[in-house]
Amino acid sequence: MIKQIVISVVAVMAITPTAFAYTKLDKTASPIASIIQGHGTPGDTASSVSNPDVSVRVLASGKVERTNTRYGTVTIIDPRAESVKNNRR
Repeated sequence: MIKQIVISVVAVMAITPTAFAYTKLDKTASPIASIIQGHGTPGDTASSVSNPDVSVRVLASGKVERTNTRYGTVTIIDPRAESVKNNRR
């Protein structure tokens, strides 16, 4: 009985990383989603369709700068660090 439980747990753990992959995108993903998830190259920019005040830009370091002109805020996002943080479950 214990052996069956261990095998089941190992099987679930082997499937989980591929089921929750943050690096693969659907072909219909928006440009802003692909940039935020780390698929952009330095210099790439995109604006949100639903909120034109929000735009993102890939910096030379690979980090993403998210700007909201309505509120005057700028946020720097590191897609690699976010992916690692989200995959630690």
